[in-house]
Amino acid sequence: MKPSWTLLVLPGLVALSSFAAEPNWTIIVQPAEVHQGGIAQLRVSADGIAGIKALHGRDEITLFPGEDGSYRAFLGFDLEQRPGPLHVRLRGRSADGKDWSKEATVYVKAKEFPRETISVPPAFDQLDRATLKRIEKEQAELERLWKIHTPRRLWDGRFVAPVPGTISSPFGFRRVINGLARAPHTGVDLKAALGSEVVAANHGRVIFQDDLFFSGNSLVLDHGGGLYTMYYHLSEFRARKDSEVRKGDVIGLAGMTGRVTGPHLHWAARLNGARVDAMELLAIQEGERREATGERQEKESKMH
Repeated sequence: MKPSWTLLVLPGLVALSSFAAEPNWTIIVQPAEVHQGGIAQLRVSADGIAGIKALHGRDEITLFPGEDGSYRAFLGFDLEQRPGPLHVRLRGRSADGKDWSKEATVYVKAKEFPRETISVPPAFDQLDRATLKRIEKEQAELERLWKIHTPRRLWDGRFVAPVPGTISSPFGFRRVINGLARAPHTGVDLKAALGSEVVAANHGRVIFQDDLFFSGNSLVLDHGGGLYTMYYHLSEFRARKDSEVRKGDVIGLAGMTGRVTGPHLHWAARLNGARVDAMELLAIQEGERREATGERQEKESKMH
């Protein structure tokens, strides 16, 4: 007999529960509505279920065991993700060998990112063929990184800011130069004095370290489970490629290498291939997602 399901929707929360005696499981996606470039958490609790898998589109999402017996994962939504419902498929097998599947839905909301229109002399915005070829090669090399999947979770607990400086250029910012819209800003620029220390936002492994045309001295950390953070325009590297670093370890010094006009740190994140706002990581801790404005705490108080 096919089990019946109920869908319970609360502010910032979606829960799906089975009333069937076996299996008994609950899926929570928090928050239930996410802006483009945002991050949500998935938590799966199941009795007598083995081999649980979560799929976001065509990509499998790594689930990590929680202390309460549940399985958890971060879900990333690209800054150009089409607004509307997005489904996460879940599959598993009960102790009696029966397969089951279910979907959890997250609603992606459109976000108005800042935009600037400027005009510059044509010569300033033109690159020669050799430079364009170099840029294309470097971009392809970075894209290959996001296909590397480390199933082992390396990060632990809350993420920390790599520098104490405030934001000078926000995530998603887009320039229109001479009438042509350029690629959106996929990270945040943080104020940082030349030579100031840049630390790892969490535990991870250095999987990339090179001097690139646009981003200069660039370092990428793999935190496991499809989560990566990037640190660009460094003046020096302080961590070796393929080395494992701990949260708060100095991995480089801030600089102005690459195509920039002054010293700062460009900090960015990728989650299961999606370009997400790295600042969202600072608002998340395992099992809980806190809004910086305190909005979530207010919603919870109204629910009780």
